[in-house]
This record gives sequence, structure tokens and C-alpha cells, in this order.
Amino acid sequence: MTKKFQIKEPCKQNWEDMQNVPDGKFCEVCTKKIWDLDRFSEKEIDEILENEKSICGKISFLKPALSSVMLALTLTSATYIQAQTNVPGVENTYQKNITISGKLISINNLKLNSGEISLVTLGKLYTAKANEEGNFTLTFPEKVLVKQNIIRIDYSVMGSNNKEFIDYTTSILQPNELLSKQNFEIEKKYVTIGAISITDPQPPDYYFFDGKKVGKRKFERIRQEHPEYKYLVFYDKVTAKELSGKGFIENLYLLYSL
Repeated sequence: MTKKFQIKEPCKQNWEDMQNVPDGKFCEVCTKKIWDLDRFSEKEIDEILENEKSICGKISFLKPALSSVMLALTLTSATYIQAQTNVPGVENTYQKNITISGKLISINNLKLNSGEISLVTLGKLYTAKANEEGNFTLTFPEKVLVKQNIIRIDYSVMGSNNKEFIDYTTSILQPNELLSKQNFEIEKKYVTIGAISITDPQPPDYYFFDGKKVGKRKFERIRQEHPEYKYLVFYDKVTAKELSGKGFIENLYLLYSL
């Protein structure tokens, strides 16, 4: 049976500065091997844990897409718009919106067939579709920005074999990264190293509908009854924890009525 494992107390040492050894690197501070667990399947990791009483390992989250297709996001401008809110019986208020104009491009020079960029929050999805050239305009309230913002890009490209490839990428950006003018790869790697421990009990999956936590059965029933609702799932623990605010979580399932 596959064991779930985690790094409870991440190490502050820099993975890139360590010396290469078979199946990992060597930490001179701890004078021990750090296993590169990204290289192994879950079954192989089980075998390693069976044979080693105590190991340190390295885990990467948000790994690059298997297709090796990388998208870059070019943010060309960020503007602030004062939007008036008119609610019957309530005094008029002004809400500051942020509009970002940018472009989705393939750094491998692949043709972008379609693209959609979203700022993901637990309660609402702010989405913009890109045109044929990859240009988009995304608008969202300033108040939804937090220290770590989840950006997701759903896209399809035409591969070298003239076949369409559909995938998505996710990144966690600070507000200054999201609003500044820069080119960067939307897919980032988050590397964690430290002592490996077996997770017991197993972390649960969480299900949210329009920001409200619901049970799995209700979630699946709503999704089946409303196929037009937007459905997202995050399997990496970094994004799942940032969005849900739950420190002990396996996978995060989100549904939006839009």
C-alpha cells in the first residue's frame, strides 16, 4: 500500500548549492544524503522508506507539464478603475478594480489555439479569455489580492506533430509580481527539503462550492446537475494550502456557479 509522506519542518539549506550524489545530493551541514524524491514513483519511495530508517528528501511542487510546453505571461500594463456600486437601500460606495492587459505566449514558439487566464480565489473565479494573438484583459477587485495569489492558465497549443495539446499551468504570485511589467514562466517550481515522515492519519480532501465547504456527495451532485459550472482541482499541496487555508490537506476541489 502506498504511504503518504511529508516534510513537517523544511530545511533552510539551498538545494542548488549541494553536491550531486547518486539519486540526490549531499548536505555538508547535516553530513547526509538528501534523496531527490521527484525521480521516484510512489511505489519506489515506499521501498526506500522500508529500507531506510530515517531519510531526508527533496520534493518539488507545481512540476512542469509533461508536454514540456511552457507558457510565458507578458504583463503589459496594470490600471486602476473606480467602480461605483449601486445597491438599493445602501449608500453608494466605490470599489477599486484592477485591470491587467497582457499576452500569453509559448516560449517554444508553438501556436496558441486558445487560452484562458484566471485569478483563483476560494469564493470566486476571475477569468479572461485570450484572443488569437494571445492578448487578454483581466479585471478583478483590488480587495481580493493577498500575499500569495493563485494564477491559472488553461490553454491549448498546436504541437510539432500538428496535434492539439490541452493543458493548464498554475503559479503563486505576490502582488508586485502580478502587477509589474515583466516576462516570466508561469509554471514555477517550489522545492522543499527536510526529514521525511509518514503521514498518519492521511490528510483529507476538501470540497468547496462558491467558497463554502461542502461534502463530497453534495459537491458531485451539484457538479452533475450543473455541467456549466466551472470546476477546478488542485493536487499539489502548496496551492491547496494557500487557497483553502488548511494546513492538513491532500487535494482541493473547487466548483463555481459563476
